[in-house]
Amino acid sequence: MQFTRAVPDDAAELTRIAHAAKRHWGYPEEWIARWAPALTVTPEFIRTNPTVVARMETEPVGFAALTGLGRQLRLEHLWVLPAFMGRGIGRALFQEIALVGRAAGWSSVQVISDPHAEGFYLRLGARRVGEQISDPEGHGRTLPVLLVNLRPAG
Repeated sequence: MQFTRAVPDDAAELTRIAHAAKRHWGYPEEWIARWAPALTVTPEFIRTNPTVVARMETEPVGFAALTGLGRQLRLEHLWVLPAFMGRGIGRALFQEIALVGRAAGWSSVQVISDPHAEGFYLRLGARRVGEQISDPEGHGRTLPVLLVNLRPAG
């Protein structure tokens, strides 16, 4: 597996990966449609935000991206194609994008996690710092807000 920086021409493929990964959790298509803007990666997004792509051979199988929110860095995307989940690609992607955040001077990154992914982030050393209500179709869905330290302990 290799990691590359995304280029604007990757946008459609990264969007496909995000949609496929979100569908993996069995969400209704109405919710996927509602989330389409957040799952869509544009060439402009790639130009303005650090985005790392995991590739097997030349095929993209996952990606991660950071956005800066004033004084807080956020993990905006971390998606792996379902056929490649459970192989350590998500962990490796997080480690790659964390290097980018550290190099830019950040000490931590905020993650607003899908509930299904919270355990993954906790295993990476995240700690829960809050919750955010996400309410598709009035279902009262709560998203964990996590913080991951990017600095080595010590």
